[in-house]
Amino acid sequence: MGGTILAAMSRTVELSLGLMLLAIGVLVLASQAIGDWISGLGISRELLAWWPVLLVALSLFFLVPSLVGRQDPRLRAGMVIPGAFLAGVGGTLLYTSINDRWTEWSYLWTSIPFSIGLGLYAAGLIADLPAFKWIGSGMAIGAGVAYLAFATAFGGEAFRVVGALGIIALGLALIAGGLAERLSRKGPA
Repeated sequence: MGGTILAAMSRTVELSLGLMLLAIGVLVLASQAIGDWISGLGISRELLAWWPVLLVALSLFFLVPSLVGRQDPRLRAGMVIPGAFLAGVGGTLLYTSINDRWTEWSYLWTSIPFSIGLGLYAAGLIADLPAFKWIGSGMAIGAGVAYLAFATAFGGEAFRVVGALGIIALGLALIAGGLAERLSRKGPA
């Protein structure tokens, strides 16, 4: 039965993420026309910079019931994934839009797989699905490493130092974990 639930949730997650990515792609293709239309409305650039708040607010529609609701755990788990995605991407877009730092997307794109990974991990916690926790944590860690690598390469001097220190810390943590596992296997029999 657990495998059936996992397969159904996997298909739902795949469909949901596919639909979100399709919508994002269509919006990107239509962004010039949408921008021209909005510019014609006479709204100030300062006010328009806050448009990602809409994504963050939409994320609450998914996150609040998934975290505090009393619905079926599978339903709650299915809601937390798009909620985490919208919150992460909306927050990142809000930062770049308010500060007009769009060039930072050369490494901030990693917020997308990071947010999805956090959502998958949370879904695994809510519905007690270990596979989702493993996949989600792997995605979030991989996105964090990618962020460090790309921020180090493209983020300027401060990011180069912070990113290099983060990569060194990750390497030391992996070495320490590997050594601890080896030492525990060689302990007294």
